[in-house]
Amino acid sequence: MALGIVINTRTDLGVAAISSIPYAYSILFNISFGLTTFLMFIIFILVQFALLKKISFKVFMQISMTTLTSIFIAIFDILMPFGNLSFTIAFILLLISNILTGLGVYLMTEARLILDPGNGIVETLCFYFKKLFSYLRIRFDIALVIFTCLSGLIIKGKIVDIGIGTVVSAYLIGKSAGIFDGLFKKKLI
Repeated sequence: MALGIVINTRTDLGVAAISSIPYAYSILFNISFGLTTFLMFIIFILVQFALLKKISFKVFMQISMTTLTSIFIAIFDILMPFGNLSFTIAFILLLISNILTGLGVYLMTEARLILDPGNGIVETLCFYFKKLFSYLRIRFDIALVIFTCLSGLIIKGKIVDIGIGTVVSAYLIGKSAGIFDGLFKKKLI
């Protein structure tokens, strides 16, 4: 997952919606992308505790996922070179990355595994609002992108690293999870 997140930043088409806040803040404040991801995920965990009105073991275990993901993002961010990809290649990689991420999100949620806090908060919101995961994931991602845009405008007077890739991911990851849900449930029934 961490490698996919960093690869997405290297397409230069705009980072995935879930990464937009930590990536923009890493640029705005010149700090590690891994650290800003860690901080955002801790906030997501705290929000989950507040919505559930208890400290759930399943949510508490997201702290270990947060730590590992953030460490690997920091490592891959240092090790992975920036490349000059053509728009076509970058866009194809973006689509494949988002569809595979949607499949991974679907499989993690269906298997009831410990989720990363980005998906964990959406699952908690689904429980709280009684909505489908794919429905809320799309809206949650759009809210993250809006927050990132506003943050950039307020802090630097410009939008930071939001592009077509961000818009595509805000829709496609949640949509892919919903499509895989429909495909796999039909096969299983």
